[in-house]
Amino acid sequence: MKKISIYRANAVLLLGILAVIVLYYGRVFLIPLAFAILFAMLLLPISRKLESWGLGRISASLTCLFLILLFIAVVLGIIAAQVVVISQDLPQLQVKLQQQVDMLQQWVQQQFGVSPEKQIQFITSRISKLSQSANKFGTSLVSGGMGMLSGFALMLLYFFFLMWKREKYEQFFLKLSSPENQPDTEKELHEITNVASQYVVGRLISMIFLAFIYAIGFSIIGLKNALLISLVTVIPTIIPYVGSIVGSLFPLMMAVVSGSSDMILPVILIIVLAQVLDNNIIEPLVEGSALHISPIFTIVAIVLGELIWGIAGMILFIPLFAIIRIVCDHTPALHPYSFLLANDVEEPQWIEKVKGWFGKKKS
Repeated sequence: MKKISIYRANAVLLLGILAVIVLYYGRVFLIPLAFAILFAMLLLPISRKLESWGLGRISASLTCLFLILLFIAVVLGIIAAQVVVISQDLPQLQVKLQQQVDMLQQWVQQQFGVSPEKQIQFITSRISKLSQSANKFGTSLVSGGMGMLSGFALMLLYFFFLMWKREKYEQFFLKLSSPENQPDTEKELHEITNVASQYVVGRLISMIFLAFIYAIGFSIIGLKNALLISLVTVIPTIIPYVGSIVGSLFPLMMAVVSGSSDMILPVILIIVLAQVLDNNIIEPLVEGSALHISPIFTIVAIVLGELIWGIAGMILFIPLFAIIRIVCDHTPALHPYSFLLANDVEEPQWIEKVKGWFGKKKS
């Protein structure tokens, strides 16, 4: 028994190492493909609905492709609008920023006895050292941008062919299993599709709710460009946990630069209130136990995703872990791993009641 256990443990460990190697070195190919699969699962119901209305498969797939481009254009438009607004207010922001810098210099002089002149000399020397590597950074930035564009184009191509010939890929997985196991395989594929689409829809609903609360709160306290700031703040929250922290830094910075120090505390209170409502009400309702992944493995997925695929991995590895759990759940030999990944935290009773109420109303 000991030999069998050690053999299996070594096999699982080797498989995990090989998987990480493949994911890391194949990221240029796998990241666009993973996004394409995720978008295909999300937009599959829309494509089916369009086809039921008499639209052809190619036309329905191209319509879904247009929806992706429209969504990305809206996000980029929001960011561009915020840049334009900030550029218009740049003279005022420079004055405010200079005041904040002067206050910081005075505080450093009082606390550490370093004169403003020496502070400026120190910063200037650091900037000159950083400028030596500016050319390298610029080159890598341009190459990275070109890589993102080519990856985006590949993602669109993958998405179109996945939507166009989707029955073929489903039949491929069914043919891999024996005839008696095909019903279970079909159920497994259905679960994977539902989990991925429900996760993305849940994240989008959560982001819309946060944008609504932020816009109202920032408008009440008088933060300038409240709507645009709230939308920019919400965009990073597509990444769970980490995104909310990164996104909250932007309104705080705008409160310091364009407002006054008295506005910082209200902004923090609005952010905390919105996050509490989202984490305890909205996310349990719209996502609930859709992924059925334990909280610790959700964090592991984010960390591993960032290490292997960067920001794309932080978005993609959570549904990937959910898919792994489903595969393990349908494979008897892998049931222990499904048990390990599964969420053992029960949903609050009030969430079950609300879902049941909506289910009754729906029927």
